[in-house]
Amino acid sequence: MYSLFRFSAMSILVMAVVSVLGCQPVHNAYKSTKGFYHTYVNKPASLDTGDRTVLEDPEQRLVQRVMTIDEELSKLEKALDALSAPPDMQTANELLRRFPWLSGLALVAPDGTLGASIPPTPLKQVDYTPLLEAAPKALPRDLRASVQDTPLGPEILLARPFLQAETLQVLLVASFDFRALLPFAASPADMIVRSPDVLIWSGDLDYASTPLASVDWPEYLRSETDGTLSKDGQTMLWVTRYIGQTPLVFAASIR
Repeated sequence: MYSLFRFSAMSILVMAVVSVLGCQPVHNAYKSTKGFYHTYVNKPASLDTGDRTVLEDPEQRLVQRVMTIDEELSKLEKALDALSAPPDMQTANELLRRFPWLSGLALVAPDGTLGASIPPTPLKQVDYTPLLEAAPKALPRDLRASVQDTPLGPEILLARPFLQAETLQVLLVASFDFRALLPFAASPADMIVRSPDVLIWSGDLDYASTPLASVDWPEYLRSETDGTLSKDGQTMLWVTRYIGQTPLVFAASIR
């Protein structure tokens, strides 16, 4: 028997300029930021964004948007990964107090059945089945994620699998609406966030008129992790931040 709130198991810069008009990549001066991406954005510890010898202004602005959100996500990932067993009621409530931006926690059985959750009735109707299988090249116990669109807005699911002899016994799923993380971001109105399939946040920007709208993101992210995109005189800097093997694209205009 697995316990969560006392119920059972069943109950992410080598930069490239990409012209969207024709989608042909061209190298430019952003090569110097390769160390920035791999050192700071993927798994950041601390970064002085005022240090002009490290980052140019466009990268600074994007870092200022991404870093604090990345820190919150990293804390959640580490907290979930550190669990040796599904939490009891006290530990579950501690997680929710520590991460007040979470929508809730749920226990999901290997067949995708929702066993129980906090709150008891989730506000958004989501599908847990994409979390049941580990992503290609991932270990069975690695965190798993799914981004889903709902009538009430996108929801991000981050799951911690608990195994017995490499067989999934139960998933602990933490879910959240990205909008709950916006207080941690600088100038979120000027930022776009998306997964390969779901537009998560576009702030005050008209996503359809941006360079990002012309990209086939599921295919593009197979080979690219960061870069710039240009269209009709507008250029946007973007970088990916992975959560549970799922890439999240963060983008901002270069002004």
